[in-house]
Amino acid sequence: MVAGPLDALRRISARSLTLLLSRAEFAALELAQARGQLMRWLLLALVSVVVLQLALLAASAALVAVLWDRFGPLTLVVLALAYAGAGAVVLMRLRQEIAKAPPLLSETLAEFAKDRDALFSNEASTEPRQPEQGTPSASREAG
Repeated sequence: MVAGPLDALRRISARSLTLLLSRAEFAALELAQARGQLMRWLLLALVSVVVLQLALLAASAALVAVLWDRFGPLTLVVLALAYAGAGAVVLMRLRQEIAKAPPLLSETLAEFAKDRDALFSNEASTEPRQPEQGTPSASREAG
C-alpha cells in the first residue's frame, strides 16, 4: 500500500516535533549548567567583597592598635595592603572565569545549526560539505 501525502506529512511533523523536543531538553541541561556557573561566580564575588571589607576593618582596627606608638601608620598600611591584595586576587580570578565562559546556549545553537545544515544542505549546494575544524564543538569533541 502506498502512503499518501497526508501520511508523509504526519511522519515529518512527528519527527520534527521529536527533534525539537530533544533540542529543548538539551537547552534545559545547558541552562542548568549555566545556573551552577552563575552560583559559583556569585560565591566568588561574595568572597571578594568579604575580603575587601576585612581590609577596611583591619585598617580601622589598626588605627587603635597597640603598635601605633611603635610603628605608626606602617601597621595600618601593611594590613590594608595585604587584605586588598587578597581581594584583588579573588576578583581577578572571577574576571578570568567570566572571560573564559562560553556564551549561553552555545552548544544548543551549534546543534540547531547542524540540524539546519543537514536538512537544507541539498538545497544550498550540490558539493559535499567538509567538516569545519575551527568550531567550538569540534574542538571539544577532538580534545
